Amino acid sequence: MRIDLTNTHIWDASSVAALDAVETKYAARGKMVTVVELNERSAELHKSLAGRLASH
Repeated sequence: MRIDLTNTHIWDASSVAALDAVETKYAARGKMVTVVELNERSAELHKSLAGRLASH
Protein backbone atom coordinates (compact mmCIF):
# COMPACT_ATOMS: atom_id res chain seq x y z
CA MET A 1 0.00 0.00 0.00
CA ARG A 2 1.23 3.43 -0.87
CA ILE A 3 0.29 6.54 1.12
CA ASP A 4 0.84 9.65 -1.00
CA LEU A 5 1.35 12.74 1.16
CA THR A 6 1.84 15.24 -1.65
CA ASN A 7 1.03 18.75 -0.41
CA THR A 8 0.92 17.51 3.18
CA HIS A 9 3.12 18.63 6.05
CA ILE A 10 3.79 16.55 9.15
CA TRP A 11 3.78 19.07 11.97
CA ASP A 12 4.55 17.09 15.09
CA ALA A 13 4.93 13.75 16.84
CA SER A 14 1.18 13.13 16.87
CA SER A 15 1.17 13.16 13.06
CA VAL A 16 4.00 10.64 13.00
CA ALA A 17 2.16 8.52 15.59
CA ALA A 18 -0.95 8.51 13.39
CA LEU A 19 1.08 7.31 10.40
CA ASP A 20 2.71 4.66 12.60
CA ALA A 21 -0.73 3.44 13.65
CA VAL A 22 -1.82 3.07 10.03
CA GLU A 23 1.39 1.26 9.11
CA THR A 24 1.05 -1.06 12.12
CA LYS A 25 -2.54 -2.00 11.28
CA TYR A 26 -1.64 -2.84 7.69
CA ALA A 27 1.48 -4.75 8.78
CA ALA A 28 -0.69 -6.88 11.08
CA ARG A 29 -2.56 -7.92 7.94
CA GLY A 30 0.62 -8.70 6.03
CA LYS A 31 0.60 -5.51 3.97
CA MET A 32 3.60 -3.24 3.54
CA VAL A 33 3.01 0.51 3.64
CA THR A 34 5.19 3.02 1.86
CA VAL A 35 4.82 6.72 2.63
CA VAL A 36 5.76 8.84 -0.39
CA GLU A 37 6.05 12.47 -1.44
CA LEU A 38 6.84 13.96 1.96
CA ASN A 39 8.51 17.36 1.83
CA GLU A 40 12.05 17.47 3.23
CA ARG A 41 11.16 18.71 6.73
CA SER A 42 8.31 16.23 7.11
CA ALA A 43 10.50 13.37 5.90
CA GLU A 44 13.16 14.27 8.48
CA LEU A 45 10.60 14.37 11.30
CA HIS A 46 9.03 11.09 10.18
CA LYS A 47 12.42 9.40 9.90
CA SER A 48 13.54 10.58 13.34
CA LEU A 49 10.34 9.55 15.17
CA ALA A 50 8.74 6.70 13.23
CA GLY A 51 8.56 3.53 15.27
CA ARG A 52 9.79 5.29 18.42
CA LEU A 53 6.49 6.58 19.72
CA ALA A 54 4.34 4.58 22.10
CA SER A 55 0.82 3.85 20.92
CA HIS A 56 -2.06 3.18 23.27
